[in-house]
Amino acid sequence: MTCSRVRIHDLCVITQMNTEIIRNINQAFLQLEFSIKLLNFMERRTIDKDEFDTDLVITARKKNISFYHSAFNTYDDLILGAENGVLITVGFTSIVLETSLQSVGNKTDPNDRSSNGMLRSLIYMIRCAYAHDMMHPKWEVRGNYAQLLEIPLQSDILRLDLSMKHNQIFNIEDIGGYENYFEMKELVCKIIS
Repeated sequence: MTCSRVRIHDLCVITQMNTEIIRNINQAFLQLEFSIKLLNFMERRTIDKDEFDTDLVITARKKNISFYHSAFNTYDDLILGAENGVLITVGFTSIVLETSLQSVGNKTDPNDRSSNGMLRSLIYMIRCAYAHDMMHPKWEVRGNYAQLLEIPLQSDILRLDLSMKHNQIFNIEDIGGYENYFEMKELVCKIIS
């Protein structure tokens, strides 16, 4: 009887932990959604540049931090800032996916040719692309990771030959765009749950 209670308790703790991990993944991808929407609003110029680019003072404990107006001289400056936000957020989400999988004991293994194994390798490779330079992510594909990946998604099969990507600039289109990236996120949540 005690053994059953311990197993049920352990299962409840694991379920709660996995729920928290999935909540973190969803929050990270909500930030990506926000960044993409902000970029869209900037590109359509639906945010008033002059209203956005006003003085801002942040009151801190030791001293105030001031951001002055005219830091963004044109809409192109605002668009570049929003593009950088999207770029950085893709890196952030890849790190969240990677650490989430690690935390549930799902280790990367380039020799695992199952669908989940190839998904795991791809997430690791995206994280590695951002690891050394967030502003200019490059594929770092070495050893057994240099392989053709075929990952079934809900809408398509993601095919990517990583052996052709080493030292190339990472672009979200390499993996089929944001649609595929959000589908990858859903697969990771299923693995964790």
